[in-house]
Amino acid sequence: MKNITVHYSGKSNEGQLVQSEGHEIALFRVDGRYYAIENRCPHRGGYLADGIVRGGQVLCPLHGWGFDLSTGACSTRPGEEVRCYEVHEREGDEVSIVVL
Repeated sequence: MKNITVHYSGKSNEGQLVQSEGHEIALFRVDGRYYAIENRCPHRGGYLADGIVRGGQVLCPLHGWGFDLSTGACSTRPGEEVRCYEVHEREGDEVSIVVL
Protein backbone atom coordinates (compact mmCIF):
# COMPACT_ATOMS: atom_id res chain seq x y z
CA MET A 1 0.00 0.00 0.00
CA LYS A 2 1.27 3.45 -0.91
CA ASN A 3 -0.02 6.97 -0.26
CA ILE A 4 0.16 9.80 -2.74
CA THR A 5 -0.03 13.21 -1.06
CA VAL A 6 -1.30 16.08 -3.21
CA HIS A 7 -2.57 19.62 -2.83
CA TYR A 8 -6.08 20.04 -4.26
CA SER A 9 -5.95 23.20 -6.36
CA GLY A 10 -9.32 22.95 -8.10
CA LYS A 11 -12.60 24.58 -7.24
CA SER A 12 -15.42 22.67 -5.60
CA ASN A 13 -17.06 20.23 -8.07
CA GLU A 14 -14.03 20.48 -10.36
CA GLY A 15 -11.70 17.59 -11.16
CA GLN A 16 -7.94 17.57 -10.80
CA LEU A 17 -5.67 15.07 -12.53
CA VAL A 18 -3.19 13.26 -10.26
CA GLN A 19 -0.45 11.14 -11.86
CA SER A 20 2.02 9.02 -9.92
CA GLU A 21 3.91 5.83 -10.77
CA GLY A 22 1.52 4.65 -13.47
CA HIS A 23 -1.64 5.73 -11.66
CA GLU A 24 -3.88 8.30 -13.35
CA ILE A 25 -6.47 9.51 -10.83
CA ALA A 26 -9.28 12.08 -11.01
CA LEU A 27 -9.57 13.92 -7.68
CA PHE A 28 -12.73 15.87 -6.80
CA ARG A 29 -14.01 17.95 -3.87
CA VAL A 30 -17.81 17.94 -3.62
CA ASP A 31 -19.64 19.56 -0.71
CA GLY A 32 -16.41 19.65 1.28
CA ARG A 33 -15.65 15.94 0.79
CA TYR A 34 -12.88 14.50 -1.39
CA TYR A 35 -13.28 11.65 -3.89
CA ALA A 36 -10.68 9.92 -6.06
CA ILE A 37 -11.50 7.64 -8.99
CA GLU A 38 -9.72 6.16 -11.97
CA ASN A 39 -9.34 8.95 -14.51
CA ARG A 40 -10.19 7.04 -17.71
CA CYS A 41 -13.73 6.20 -18.78
CA PRO A 42 -13.89 2.53 -19.86
CA HIS A 43 -15.99 3.44 -22.92
CA ARG A 44 -13.60 5.57 -24.97
CA GLY A 45 -10.91 6.60 -22.49
CA GLY A 46 -12.31 10.07 -21.77
CA TYR A 47 -10.60 12.00 -18.98
CA LEU A 48 -13.02 11.98 -16.04
CA ALA A 49 -11.05 14.79 -14.34
CA ASP A 50 -12.41 16.99 -17.17
CA GLY A 51 -15.99 15.81 -16.63
CA ILE A 52 -18.95 17.63 -15.13
CA VAL A 53 -19.92 16.79 -11.55
CA ARG A 54 -23.64 16.52 -10.96
CA GLY A 55 -25.63 14.77 -8.24
CA GLY A 56 -22.73 12.83 -6.70
CA GLN A 57 -21.42 11.59 -10.02
CA VAL A 58 -19.06 12.74 -12.73
CA LEU A 59 -20.12 12.69 -16.39
CA CYS A 60 -17.51 11.68 -18.96
CA PRO A 61 -16.80 14.66 -21.23
CA LEU A 62 -16.84 12.50 -24.38
CA HIS A 63 -20.19 10.71 -24.28
CA GLY A 64 -21.79 11.54 -20.91
CA TRP A 65 -21.39 8.22 -19.12
CA GLY A 66 -22.02 8.89 -15.42
CA PHE A 67 -19.87 7.42 -12.63
CA ASP A 68 -20.74 7.51 -8.93
CA LEU A 69 -17.94 9.27 -7.07
CA SER A 70 -18.37 7.02 -3.99
CA THR A 71 -18.59 3.61 -5.66
CA GLY A 72 -17.28 4.04 -9.22
CA ALA A 73 -20.44 2.39 -10.59
CA CYS A 74 -21.67 3.59 -13.97
CA SER A 75 -25.26 4.86 -13.93
CA THR A 76 -25.42 4.90 -17.73
CA ARG A 77 -24.21 1.34 -18.34
CA PRO A 78 -24.91 -1.01 -15.42
CA GLY A 79 -21.99 -3.37 -14.89
CA GLU A 80 -19.37 -0.85 -16.01
CA GLU A 81 -17.30 0.88 -13.35
CA VAL A 82 -14.10 2.72 -12.58
CA ARG A 83 -11.80 2.11 -9.63
CA CYS A 84 -12.25 4.21 -6.49
CA TYR A 85 -9.38 5.20 -4.23
CA GLU A 86 -9.48 5.85 -0.50
CA VAL A 87 -8.81 9.52 0.32
CA HIS A 88 -7.68 10.98 3.64
CA GLU A 89 -7.97 14.69 4.35
CA ARG A 90 -4.88 16.29 5.77
CA GLU A 91 -4.26 19.96 6.54
CA GLY A 92 -5.81 22.66 4.38
CA ASP A 93 -6.33 21.45 0.83
CA GLU A 94 -3.83 18.61 1.14
CA VAL A 95 -5.06 15.04 0.75
CA SER A 96 -3.53 11.59 0.77
CA ILE A 97 -4.73 9.03 -1.80
CA VAL A 98 -4.20 5.33 -1.02
CA VAL A 99 -3.07 3.26 -3.99
CA LEU A 100 -2.33 -0.47 -3.97
